[in-house]
Amino acid sequence: MSNIPFLYINVSVLCCFLLMFVTILAVKKTPEIWAFLAVLVDVILWAGGSVLMRLQFWPGMRFWYAVSLVALFIMELLFYIFIHVFTRRKGKLLLSVFVLWNAAIIPGTISGFFLEMPRPVSLENGDTVFLYSLNWHIIIPCIMFVCIIAATVAALLQAIREQGAHSPGIQMLVASGLIMLVGNLLQVSIPGNTFPFDMLSGLVFAALLIYTLYRRRLFRMTLVVSRSLLAVTMAAVCVTFAANLIGPMYEFSQRRLGLDQDWSITTVAVTFAGVLAVAYVLVRRLLDAVFIREEQQNKLVKKFSAEVSQTLSTADIMEKLGGVIACEIPVEQIYVCLLEGNAYQARYCSSPLATLSFSISKDSPQIAYLQEESYLLLNEFRNTPRYLSVWETEKELFRRLNIDCVAAMRSGSEVVGLVMLSAKTRDHSFTAVEVGFLETVSSIASIALKNASLYEKIFREARIDPLTGMYNYRYFVEQLEEQFRACGKECLTLMYIDVDDFKLYNQLYGVGEGDAALCRISEAITRSVGESGTVFRTSGKVFAVLLQLQDTQRARKLARDIQERVADINMVPERRRYKPLSVSAGICSAPYAASSAKELMDNADLAVYNAKQGGKDQIVIFRGASDFVPQQLAERTDAIVDRIEQGEGEYRTAMSMISALTAAIDAKDHYTYAHSKNVARYAATLAVAAGLNDDQVRTIYAAGLLHDIGKISVPETILNKTGKLEAEEYRQMKDHVNNSIEMIRHLPEMDYLIPAVLGHHERWDGKGYPRGISGEDIPVSARCLALADVFDAMTTDRPYRKGLPLDYALSELQRGAGTQFDPALTEVFVQLIRSRSIPLSNPSARR
Repeated sequence: MSNIPFLYINVSVLCCFLLMFVTILAVKKTPEIWAFLAVLVDVILWAGGSVLMRLQFWPGMRFWYAVSLVALFIMELLFYIFIHVFTRRKGKLLLSVFVLWNAAIIPGTISGFFLEMPRPVSLENGDTVFLYSLNWHIIIPCIMFVCIIAATVAALLQAIREQGAHSPGIQMLVASGLIMLVGNLLQVSIPGNTFPFDMLSGLVFAALLIYTLYRRRLFRMTLVVSRSLLAVTMAAVCVTFAANLIGPMYEFSQRRLGLDQDWSITTVAVTFAGVLAVAYVLVRRLLDAVFIREEQQNKLVKKFSAEVSQTLSTADIMEKLGGVIACEIPVEQIYVCLLEGNAYQARYCSSPLATLSFSISKDSPQIAYLQEESYLLLNEFRNTPRYLSVWETEKELFRRLNIDCVAAMRSGSEVVGLVMLSAKTRDHSFTAVEVGFLETVSSIASIALKNASLYEKIFREARIDPLTGMYNYRYFVEQLEEQFRACGKECLTLMYIDVDDFKLYNQLYGVGEGDAALCRISEAITRSVGESGTVFRTSGKVFAVLLQLQDTQRARKLARDIQERVADINMVPERRRYKPLSVSAGICSAPYAASSAKELMDNADLAVYNAKQGGKDQIVIFRGASDFVPQQLAERTDAIVDRIEQGEGEYRTAMSMISALTAAIDAKDHYTYAHSKNVARYAATLAVAAGLNDDQVRTIYAAGLLHDIGKISVPETILNKTGKLEAEEYRQMKDHVNNSIEMIRHLPEMDYLIPAVLGHHERWDGKGYPRGISGEDIPVSARCLALADVFDAMTTDRPYRKGLPLDYALSELQRGAGTQFDPALTEVFVQLIRSRSIPLSNPSARR
């Protein structure tokens, strides 16, 4: 090969092309990468055909000349295709014309019609050169070249107008095209030239295209090609490249340096070893930079993907996203903005002290750019024409936050979130590897956030009242249990707010106006409570407010403020023709007046009932036992229940309904009537002894009178049967509980009795009926009735037996303590009976 001038340069350039091709094979394939690979294959065929033609390698000069010339003629077309893909041009008509034109001249190129095969000529110094002879036919492909070059220049100018001259890679594209053009012009314009200007310009051309792809962040290695295979291939290319230097170096050392044969061989050997050593170090660093960092990134991505797939919290996902980015990219701040309505609202920052009170409009030019690109680098975006249309407020925001990079989180074609990175800690620019990593984790996060958002939306909808936008009863129960446990011995106050005469309001003005009134009232409650508590709509006209670490006095003040705001609603001129709105409030605080979440609910409910019975638009605070305690327990019980028995004040309507129902019981079964009176008195006395307040005692007394009202529906044959009940008969007898509830719930303003009546056949161990609840989940009123009911049933005469002895009955109660009955209440009740603090309904039971 030494007799062909500068052949080693051609071989070296070919080796470089092969090295580039092998490297780019391991790159993640995009349309730009595929277009560049096509250019690389073409320059390899061009350079390889030129070298093998000069070496007159099999199958002969003509074949390799045709390969090289065809590759040279289509090079401009492939470069134009690369520009077309890189700048994302949409028109394909001109491109199709150029493709057809190139295909049409291929036969003439192969046959030598446009340019005949060169003739090898030996020079006096022994070198062999190849001479070309031109004819006018060459004008035909030259016209095509000029048209393609003009189209390429037009595409580049259009890209500069749209993206700016400083858009990533644009300047390199212009430079690469100029260098390739200049190299080919020098090759044909210098008479007698044998130096391969075209080959060197082709090498620079390919290198600049690689750099263009790097600037556009498209050059990211993957493990598609194994590290070992890539290392062997690159080593072979490097050895071939170095081997081609042996001949020229040996000749240079002898002719120019004047060294003898031995010194020339030594110099060549040392130089060859040095070149291989340098190549080894460079290849090793390249492989380490490409594969080691990517392996590290792959581990981070895998770990991040596994972590975010196990959570449905948007806050947790954003925190994990910020953490994984900080592990790989050293930046000062990481922000995450999520699309909410027509703006991207800041929702996370890696620094807890940073502000999140900013948003970016969905119509911003930056977002339009991110619709097309997956990321945005501010130092590049500022040089584009689009930056001129960015609003000054957002320019100032990006300057204030020192944002350098923005990545889009997508759901399909829509940008649903932004990941914004501030400047790197060492003022370095973002590399292609870093931007690629950011795109990957942002894509994973967008999927996780979409799933989390759907879950949170469903979660919210399941806990939000659709009319008022408040939390609903389901969420109220969850929060009450949770906050009750969290408060422990600290104060937790529950306030029920009941709209007065709302049923009448709906009847007067219709459901639509009633819903509007509820919305106004809910808004008044929400404004009053603010951040001091949590507001719920627990039923049609009842609202609940949970107040942590606030006592009843603060709750009373809040309730007054709510009543005043509701009263203000009535002052609106257009509402003067409507019935005035008002609310009653019941307040209870734990642990002072409730020992469980269920008891807190029951007591607050009883308080609001008493507020409504006391004249409406009232505030009642549930308290424990009254400070005034008569010396005799029976006397105190009489004093408490006297109002309900005599039908005074708010109990007038209730007592008249109760009297009518008990009379109906008496008419059907006198025993049931007498039993209900006994149970009411026993349970009320037990409630007083247990420390319940006056309102609870009255509730228990009234519930005792009605607890067996459902037996009206039970046939007399079953009620008066002297023998053991059959299974079906026993089932009908058990149904009297549900029948009682069906009757009571239709009575006006008496639904507060339902918990006591419903639960009087429940057991402490959960084996009772009808609901099978246990322990303190059973209302305290029902627990009192259960003891009184069983005791009176045992100590009075029944159709199937005589009353049992008192001692036996008390021992049975004690035996059932902790299984059938509340153990604490059982102990109190037994002591009351033994101390004769409760008058017995059947004095003969004393025997």
